Amino acid sequence: MKKLFYFLSLTALFTACDDSLEPFTPGAVYEDVAVRSYNDLNRLMNNSMNIMTNREEYSFTSIFTDEAAPGTDNGGQGISGSDAYYSYFLNPSSFAPEAIWSSNYNAMAQINLILENVDDAIVRDPNNEALLIRLKAQAKIMRALAHLKVLAYFSTDLTNDAALAGIIADRTFLYTEQPPRATVGDTYDFIHQDLNDAIDIYDNNTLPAVSNNSFFPTRTLALALKARAYAYKKDYVNAEIWADQAIAAGVALATRTQLASVFHTTNAPATTEVIFKFRRTVQQNNQGTNLHNGWVSVDNTINGSCFYEVSRGLYNALVAAPGTDARTSIIVGPTSLIDPNYATSPNVRDSDILVPFKHGGASATTSANRFNPDFVQVRVSEMYFIKAEARAAESDYTGVANALKQITDRRFVTPPALLVLTTDQQAWKAILDERRKELAFEGHRFIDLKRLYSVAGVTSFDRHPADYDPASLNFPGGNPANFNFTNNTKWALPIPFVELNANGSFGQNPGY
Repeated sequence: MKKLFYFLSLTALFTACDDSLEPFTPGAVYEDVAVRSYNDLNRLMNNSMNIMTNREEYSFTSIFTDEAAPGTDNGGQGISGSDAYYSYFLNPSSFAPEAIWSSNYNAMAQINLILENVDDAIVRDPNNEALLIRLKAQAKIMRALAHLKVLAYFSTDLTNDAALAGIIADRTFLYTEQPPRATVGDTYDFIHQDLNDAIDIYDNNTLPAVSNNSFFPTRTLALALKARAYAYKKDYVNAEIWADQAIAAGVALATRTQLASVFHTTNAPATTEVIFKFRRTVQQNNQGTNLHNGWVSVDNTINGSCFYEVSRGLYNALVAAPGTDARTSIIVGPTSLIDPNYATSPNVRDSDILVPFKHGGASATTSANRFNPDFVQVRVSEMYFIKAEARAAESDYTGVANALKQITDRRFVTPPALLVLTTDQQAWKAILDERRKELAFEGHRFIDLKRLYSVAGVTSFDRHPADYDPASLNFPGGNPANFNFTNNTKWALPIPFVELNANGSFGQNPGY
């Protein structure tokens, strides 16, 4: 039975099978022709990473939580319709859940083609055997990353092995199949098996070097993803083991003077801060897919049509500590209007404009063949936060403070004093607060609160009334009192209609 593939703008999850003799269909090609060599499979890998380059996890997280607020040029984005995330609205037709679900599963469809054909390609293309072996490891790492994203967003409980996750995409599926939802426990097992396989390949083969490790799924990324997965599960003994290995692999924390090169250029050294990011080229500059265009229409300036801004709550958190936090100027643009009397301003929408700046800085411009920022996915800073979580789980308050200080010492001219923590809740709250500032606008906040709000004693989003109160921006639906953290079913995103319509027995998450 031959598998027939149709080359479309987005690859479907499924393939068709046909043994009959039929006329050739333009745009269609059989598997044994499509994936014969390293170049064929490498194109599939590049395309799968391009499909996963999805800004919705960044923008949705910032809007739904407390990183962003409606901006001076907001025309209804995030506050009306099925995508009214700022008012905590979600349903199966909302765009963000569909984009997160579909981008990861469409990417895994291509990744599985690589894994199903790579051994045959080695026979057909023996001169590229080492490259193909490396590609196999990279494919397994990317499949693990995609599964971990789906698990984090769509499972009701990341620590309960019996809870439901998504589909385990361990192969290409036929159109006639309706694969079931897997459990959280089975999904974690599958993720770790893929990562273990990739690490084994890297450890036991002489593989060609890559020119910039942060653009490629490396052994270090596999280590970091194991640490992240164990942290999500709250298996902190293993999480710390793998975080330590990822830290020891050689990617160093950025200093305060290096942060701008990490987020506002593509010139940061490959061994500074970023373990993995999705690469963007000037040829890909497009308003519909550029990362910075998740918050602004044109560019990261006050005149760049900011339909979202940095929230007052986040800005106040950044400037609250003594000294100057280097992250403030990375996150908030220099053309911003900072109103010291914002809380009582009769026109705060125009007097207090906090321009989003993190992704691309002043260089990010929506124009053909112009710079647009990469999508940072995993940083070494996250590994230190995982170490802090592991210490908090052991009530090691000095260990928590020391892990956090590794990061904050590199964000201030004068390193801040070591935190004095005396309770578990204080420790978890300190971690959550520091993650908010360090990882803002990078797609972590929603998952972080989902995982840690209870142990940190956090009961609501930290939105300032200036960003929603009727006397200020007048978006009363954004009042954090409207989203009760405890037992809220919206911590698990709705299974999108694109899946339910194709798989009628799949089942929806509670509350939708």
